[in-house]
Amino acid sequence: MSLTRRHIVKLATTGAAVGLLPAATFAQGAKKTLTLGLSAPITGNQAQYGEDIKRGAELAIAELNAKNTVPDITFQLAVEDSKGDPQEAANVAQKFAARGDITAVIGDFSSTASLAAAPIYQRAGIIMITPTASHPDITKTGNFIFRNTPIAATEADATTDWGTKDLGFKKIAIVGRNDDYGRVYGELFKKRAVANGATVVGEDYINAETPDLKPTITSLRARQPDCVLLALFQVEAALLFRQSREMNFRPTFMSGAGLFNPQVISLAREAANGLLLVSTYHPASDRAEVKSFVDLFKSKYSMVPSKFSAHAFDAVSLIANAVKTAGSPNTTRIRDALAATKDFAGVTGVISIDPDREIILALQRVMVKNEEFVPWVKS
Repeated sequence: MSLTRRHIVKLATTGAAVGLLPAATFAQGAKKTLTLGLSAPITGNQAQYGEDIKRGAELAIAELNAKNTVPDITFQLAVEDSKGDPQEAANVAQKFAARGDITAVIGDFSSTASLAAAPIYQRAGIIMITPTASHPDITKTGNFIFRNTPIAATEADATTDWGTKDLGFKKIAIVGRNDDYGRVYGELFKKRAVANGATVVGEDYINAETPDLKPTITSLRARQPDCVLLALFQVEAALLFRQSREMNFRPTFMSGAGLFNPQVISLAREAANGLLLVSTYHPASDRAEVKSFVDLFKSKYSMVPSKFSAHAFDAVSLIANAVKTAGSPNTTRIRDALAATKDFAGVTGVISIDPDREIILALQRVMVKNEEFVPWVKS
C-alpha cells in the first residue's frame, strides 16, 4: 500500500529526535578523510538498483582518490542497507546522523524511502543527494536536500509529449506501480496527455509482487490504446512485456528513465523490443566523460553501467566538486557550493543545479531494438 506524505513524515520523525549536529570536520593528519554515506536497497526486491548505485558510488570514490581530485583529501564511503523500506531508510538516516562524521549521503533509491529519510538529514545538517528518486516533495524538505536526477514532472512531460505530440498517439493507457512512484507518474502522465488533446482510456496500478498480469493485459486490450505509458520497475515491466507478447497485445510501450536498465532486457528478451523511453544517459554516447566512465566501469565490474550507476557516480563527483570549491570541511559551505553548481561536466550530461536544488539536465530519447538500448531515430 502506498504511503501518504503525512505518514512518511510521521515515520521519519519516529524515535529519538536528532538535533542539528556540528559541521563535519576532516580527520587530523597529513591526509584528511571525508566520509560520505550511501543509503540504498542492497537487499530486498530493489537490490538490483541498490547494487547499481553502490557500484557507481564506489567507482567514483576510487577515481577521486586515485586522481587526488581534492588535494590532501581521501574520500571514503560508508554503506548502509535501506532494503527499499521507508522505516529502514529512516533508521539509516538516524544512524548516519548519530555518527557525527558524515558530510553527505547518497540516497535513497526510491521516493518513499527518500521522503522518510530527508527530514532527518535536514535536521542533522547532513547533505542528502538522491541519484534516482523523483517525487517532487523530496527537495522541498529543506536546504540540505538535493537531487541529481530529473524531477518526475520533467520525465513524465517529456515522455508524454513524445508520444502524443511527436508520434501522434490519441488513446493513452497508464500502468504504474501502486506506490508513490507509480501514482505520481500516473497523475503526471494523465494531466499532460489530456492537455495535449489525447484521451486517457484507462489507468491500472499494480502491486510489486503481482505474479500474473494477464487480467490487467486483458483489460488493457479491451480499451485499444495506441500507447501505454509505464511507471514500473524492471521486474513487473518485463513481466508485462512478456505476457503482452504471449497474448498478442502489441501497443507502443513508453516510459521515463526508470526502465533504462539492462535487467529489463535480460528479463524480457525480445519482448522488450520497441520500448521507447527518455533518459539522461546512454553508455554509447561519444562524450569523453561517458567513454571514460564506461571503460572504467567495465574494467572493474565486467558489465555495462546502468543509468543508476551513472547518476550515483555523478552524485559523488558533484559533492567532491563542491568540497573542492568550498575549500573547507564546513558542511554548510559545502552545501552552498553544491547549490551553486553550474555547467559541471558529468557522466549524465552537463549539470547545473537550480535554486530549488533540482538538477538541470537534458533528456535523450532511447529505444530497445534487437534487445539493445539504442538512440531513437525518427523513421
